[in-house]
Amino acid sequence: MKTKALAVLLVLITASTGFCETYHVNNKTGSDGNDGLSPEKAFATITRAIEACRPSDTLSLANTGMPYREPIVLSRLGGTPAKPFVIEGNGAAISGLREIRPEQWTKNGDVFEIKIVKPYGFPSLTIDGRPSPPSTAATLAPGEWAWQNEPGKKNEAILRFRPAPGKTPTDYKIEATLAVSGLQVASSSYLVVKNLLSEWHSNDGFNIHGDCRGIYCENIEGRFNGDDGFSIHEAIEAVVRNGHFHHNGSGIEDVNLSRSFYSGIRVHDNRRLGVLFIGAFHSAVDAVVHDNPYNFKFTPGATKHLVGGPESPIRDTSIYLQNVVVWGGDCGIQATGRARVMITNSIFANSKVGIETAGQSRVHLTKSVVANCADTEVRCQGGEFFGDYNIYFPGRFVVGDRTFTPEHWDDFRKAVGHNQNSLLKDPKLSGKEYLLTDESPKRIGKHAIGPTATYSSGR
Repeated sequence: MKTKALAVLLVLITASTGFCETYHVNNKTGSDGNDGLSPEKAFATITRAIEACRPSDTLSLANTGMPYREPIVLSRLGGTPAKPFVIEGNGAAISGLREIRPEQWTKNGDVFEIKIVKPYGFPSLTIDGRPSPPSTAATLAPGEWAWQNEPGKKNEAILRFRPAPGKTPTDYKIEATLAVSGLQVASSSYLVVKNLLSEWHSNDGFNIHGDCRGIYCENIEGRFNGDDGFSIHEAIEAVVRNGHFHHNGSGIEDVNLSRSFYSGIRVHDNRRLGVLFIGAFHSAVDAVVHDNPYNFKFTPGATKHLVGGPESPIRDTSIYLQNVVVWGGDCGIQATGRARVMITNSIFANSKVGIETAGQSRVHLTKSVVANCADTEVRCQGGEFFGDYNIYFPGRFVVGDRTFTPEHWDDFRKAVGHNQNSLLKDPKLSGKEYLLTDESPKRIGKHAIGPTATYSSGR
């Protein structure tokens, strides 16, 4: 008890007196024999810098053009509301790739093998700098690779690679995503993360667990990670401004009783999902989300592992979306379970289905555009949908077992009892980013339609 009390007292004294340090890391010119207190005497490794850090300090990475091949792991090391712990990335990248040297392989017929610990998540390889997904075939073709689990061994596996005819691993540069997550935070509150890129991890680019409040991220990017670009769990409170999440398993995945607030985000080209919110409440404004199989998906939280979780009054997901532009993929938005979703001043275009409700979900859509979907603009397979002051085109709706085509627009409005001020009209969206053009209808009555501010998908 005395040790814990002393630790708390140290945090309070540090915060109140302002005795906070900045520790510098440089993976090109640094040395772990330095004190890390200036760019000229930077540490060489992130690990050494974190060992030196105390609550409310700053960790600063030099952007040397070389990725840092180690994670940033914070456990019970944060700050206070007045003096948060700061990670200043300066545009540097942390990478989960680790080179597999040619001499590590053992030849077995046409295949080369390594016994190795298979990292958690969805590990992958890059071959000569190009992403290479694992093969699912029983027999590897030339140029393919796969993991083979070791019988009776929980963690060990065999990594198998078949080179092209006449070649060996010596002829390739092979790297594997052997680090699990990039920024790993557990029970560390009042943390500011800026200007940091996290890539090529078997699990998440940014992974935050436990009881963490006051997490603020600005100008961050998560890409080429096996699971999520950014993910919070349990009971996290996080704010992300200007986040870019692409080519991951999922772009964003926030679960349990966590609360998140996103502004100015780009989420695209992820393999499974763009943005997944499960439980509690979340907000996304000024967002561009496109070309993910499911761009937005909302469903109730799984909270059995949390004390009182199943009875929590916020386990059913609540969402607020404003100024979002969504296109491509199988679905713009899917709401299931008891999710509650409010959407305003947004655009959904060119997906197979624009908006879908299921279960006991409720979606409230106003002053928005849903257009040019391959199958249906709005599909209600259970749940509730309310809309008004929207533009739909061409205007196909499914409500339970009833299908309404454009010529049945009045019948649809009578059946659902809303959308009385909405229009069926070609919104004449721009071809590249599906924004309103000079020819687009901009208002219905006194209400502006579509985004009131735009956020480009370009860098």
